[in-house]
Amino acid sequence: MKSDDLLVPTITRRKGINGQIKQRSEDFIVREKIDETHTLDPRIETHKLPGKKGLFLHFVLIKNNIDTSAALDWIANLWKVKRNDLSIAGTKDKRAFTAQRVSLWGVKKKYEEGKLKEINLPKIKTKSLCFRINEIRLGNLWGNAFQITIRDILTDMTQTKIKLEDKISEINDLRYLLNSFGQQRFGTIRPITHLVGEKLIFGNIKEALKIYIGKCYEDESQEALKARRLYWETENPQEVLKIIPEHMHIERKMLRELQKHKNHKQAFFSLPLQFQKLFIHAYQSYIFNKYLKIRYEKYSKDLSKPIDGEKVVDNMVSAPLIGNKTELLGQTEEIHSKILKHEEVSMQDFNRPLVMKLGGRGSYRALGMKVYNLKIDEIAEDEINTGKTKAILSFELKKGSYATEVLKEIIR
Repeated sequence: MKSDDLLVPTITRRKGINGQIKQRSEDFIVREKIDETHTLDPRIETHKLPGKKGLFLHFVLIKNNIDTSAALDWIANLWKVKRNDLSIAGTKDKRAFTAQRVSLWGVKKKYEEGKLKEINLPKIKTKSLCFRINEIRLGNLWGNAFQITIRDILTDMTQTKIKLEDKISEINDLRYLLNSFGQQRFGTIRPITHLVGEKLIFGNIKEALKIYIGKCYEDESQEALKARRLYWETENPQEVLKIIPEHMHIERKMLRELQKHKNHKQAFFSLPLQFQKLFIHAYQSYIFNKYLKIRYEKYSKDLSKPIDGEKVVDNMVSAPLIGNKTELLGQTEEIHSKILKHEEVSMQDFNRPLVMKLGGRGSYRALGMKVYNLKIDEIAEDEINTGKTKAILSFELKKGSYATEVLKEIIR
């Protein structure tokens, strides 16, 4: 299920090209842009990473059609290191071909003894190993560069080119698109991260785990659905572990902890810290998307001028990602009050110790998203879909912005 309630509507007016993305993972290439001079390309296996020499191992993670968290789990298991010692600047799309920096603490001796080798698996590669002075933290990047193949386009190459040029012109004239959180923030097949986050806001870890492990969405495999239904109905980890598919790493980890300790809190905190924080952040993102939609449709469509209560941060008009440190004023308070009342949540709920522990302080996020260097790379016959057209586009976005939100404007 892809609930429209999670997402923000498109704002461009010209007709889109009505194609499909991610028919293959290689159709969605993501290159992490560290700064203006360092961009990591998954098609290149050797990179020179910036920074002075130090004690943190830095490397390039190249992954193909695998979730970032699952890839890091594999690396921790293969290298026999603690999962929490692996740090990244940001997660990348699952169904994509991506490259990003990772840092790892405490392995210099192991590396020098030759006990830590490059990983070369079909879905995961670790390349350009070197030691640098700083740990990589969330947000330590400029943004991402994308090359996207849109397939299954009904119009011929000439008409597709005309439509795309019109769309690109319109996007450039607008200056900003809505900087909403994309579907993958909440889950593409199972949009549940904000639902788990909502339970955590109220301190209900047992219900949070029940949703994460047991809530069913029909796009999953029959094996996964069978395991989820069993947990939803029985909450018996021992029985579910007998049938749950091997690839469901996070669920299996939590179920093993529940089986061993019979403690939901302990099972949740067995997850990597960055993964724990994902759920509270997803709920904050859900509220932000609701705010952005109301603000744009009912208050002001001008993303370059703040309404009462918004701030200008780094030359961008920004609104709160609400948390326990958020101060709501003016029209931003008015909008958030309506949203929180509808959601049956109060600002006091963000003061719970669990929320503060999981990064629920709150911050500000730009309302507008600037698309850099948007261009057509190629328009050709689609070799996968007979008689259809494909288009290859490239563009860059600053950190925190979602390529799928740009593509939504182009396709619809």
